[in-house]
Amino acid sequence: MTGPGFEWFVAWRHLRDAERKSYRTLAVGVGLLAFGAACFVAEHFIWKTRPHGLWVARGALLFENLKMIGVVAMVIGVLGTVLGALFTAFTVFTAFSMFGVLLGTGAPIIALSIMSGFELDLKSKIRATKADVVINRADDRPFSDWQSVQARIAGQPGIVESMAYVESEVIVKHISNPAGMGIILRGIEPARATRVLDLARTLKEGAVDNLLHPESIKIEGRAPVLGDGGESKKETPNQARNEAGKEADIEAQIGDAAAPALPSLPPPRQLPGILLGEELFAHSLRVYMGSEVDVACPLCGSGPTGPMPKLKSFRVAGHFYSGMYEFDSKLAYVALEDAQKFLGMQGEVTGIEVRTSNPGTAAQTSDRIAKLLGPSYEVRSWEELNRALFMALRLEKLAMFIVLTFIALVASFSIVSNLIMLVTEKGREVAILKSMGATDGGILRVFFAEGLYIGLVGLGLGLVLGIGTCVLISRFGLPLDPDVYYIQKLPVVMRAGEITSVALAALGLCCLATLYPAFLASRMRPVDGLRYE
Repeated sequence: MTGPGFEWFVAWRHLRDAERKSYRTLAVGVGLLAFGAACFVAEHFIWKTRPHGLWVARGALLFENLKMIGVVAMVIGVLGTVLGALFTAFTVFTAFSMFGVLLGTGAPIIALSIMSGFELDLKSKIRATKADVVINRADDRPFSDWQSVQARIAGQPGIVESMAYVESEVIVKHISNPAGMGIILRGIEPARATRVLDLARTLKEGAVDNLLHPESIKIEGRAPVLGDGGESKKETPNQARNEAGKEADIEAQIGDAAAPALPSLPPPRQLPGILLGEELFAHSLRVYMGSEVDVACPLCGSGPTGPMPKLKSFRVAGHFYSGMYEFDSKLAYVALEDAQKFLGMQGEVTGIEVRTSNPGTAAQTSDRIAKLLGPSYEVRSWEELNRALFMALRLEKLAMFIVLTFIALVASFSIVSNLIMLVTEKGREVAILKSMGATDGGILRVFFAEGLYIGLVGLGLGLVLGIGTCVLISRFGLPLDPDVYYIQKLPVVMRAGEITSVALAALGLCCLATLYPAFLASRMRPVDGLRYE
């Protein structure tokens, strides 16, 4: 052996395929890739130029299947193209080993990035309706010195704003749902709510200021009409225009003089505003902007025999879409003063919510506030409040990483079998090199370099495949049905630490897989390699 460079050269020559090349797999992969792209283009073109009518309704499922066929064809086409390219450059067994490492690297990167995207999306949705830090009494009782607590924490570093709130379980009813349903009623300070919560961003209609100024609430001109089955029906613009046209024709026939003057409708009564979650607004209660809803508190009233139910009417001032079903179906906001009066908590609040400048340091901020306020108050960060959920996400991600790493483990067994076959096949060459003075260490380095080549090529292609797929999904998006998945498109967030962990795990398994075949080759005696020559 003349040096390390010669050993790497010999290893590379061993892996290359000097026989006649076959491009059939490559051609099939390119063809499937082109077919998948054509399905995407056809689906986009058909939907852009679709005619109106029954044919579109019947063909909707076909178009959706066409898009799915395109996705499957493109995925198989990409993998087939890569495998075909490997077949043209390396031996069949070497190509399969590299392809296994590719899958063992690319699949975990894509899966972990998607899970990280869901985790980040979930955190953003939680922070839209929950503050970074929550302060409550240690005994979970309401307290009246909340203004002094706000003044004490106002000067702490990292605190942007604080807001007092009250919270209670109530029952909300509407004419479209007279049985009512249980919800969480939260009284907030509207002037501070937009700086503590992301409520303004999640509002689909209405405004937080409507809680302060209920007279500015938009009231729709037509009340809900109950149809068969108790479902509310809303007048569409086309129906309104048709009705207006019919009325105009009737007036033209009977004359304006015959039409009696209609009495003016009385102005709507002033009611405090309420913000409803989207599920409550559109499905459970089926209300509209300006609709009146009744809120009942079972034990908030007082009578001669003790506590009794209390009922109060509110006017729908808006509806929000947080993206989390448990919030959108069970949460409603009213002004703090209105909630205090209704719940019989004059001057008292349930707790104080705090927004920090950096949600990542909310735990440190909560510790500082806890030391400042003492043991009478319980201070928890948003991560602590949702600790079980985030712990489950981390465990799920760890389990996914371990399971997908088995793909690289299977690829490492392929490397072992491939190198053992090379040792058996190249026994004559190994014997000649040893008879010419090659050392055991030199032979070991040759076969170790072969396994390292397989790992590096597969790892590089896997990184390109995984990162490229994540970039494409993030750039163009993979749309999902929000009615089913409660999310618009597949979220993807790539993290350098996760990609590095996947790469190191795959490369480490490949290096371990080369040790036994390399040791086997280095222990071969020249006489054994030349015995049958």
